[in-house]
Amino acid sequence: MKLTEKQQAVLDELRKIGRENAYRYLETKPYLHQTDSEKLARGDQACVFGMGGLSYQVGHRLGVNAPSVLSIFKALRRKDLVIREEAFPDYHRPRYWWPVGLAAELAGELLPTGEATP
Repeated sequence: MKLTEKQQAVLDELRKIGRENAYRYLETKPYLHQTDSEKLARGDQACVFGMGGLSYQVGHRLGVNAPSVLSIFKALRRKDLVIREEAFPDYHRPRYWWPVGLAAELAGELLPTGEATP
């Protein structure tokens, strides 16, 4: 699938954030890492809230304003490359975003064989 340079940069940065969040507590806080590992085992939708990235977070890392990142997230969502956290639709706050397929990739790296769900 063809992406613009900005779309690719935003998607790559969102993947970095998700990866960092999955590894964050690996050696320092085993219980918290276990909680994140359980999310990875359940797949992308379980990982969005808390492990995903926010538009202002991605924007800050790339030097782009948050509204621009949000519009790029929406374009990537239409291409089924990212998902948005939708757990609390009536709660007005920033929403987390997560790259589609990252949970399976990280589960393969972090979980014992056979623990991840397809």
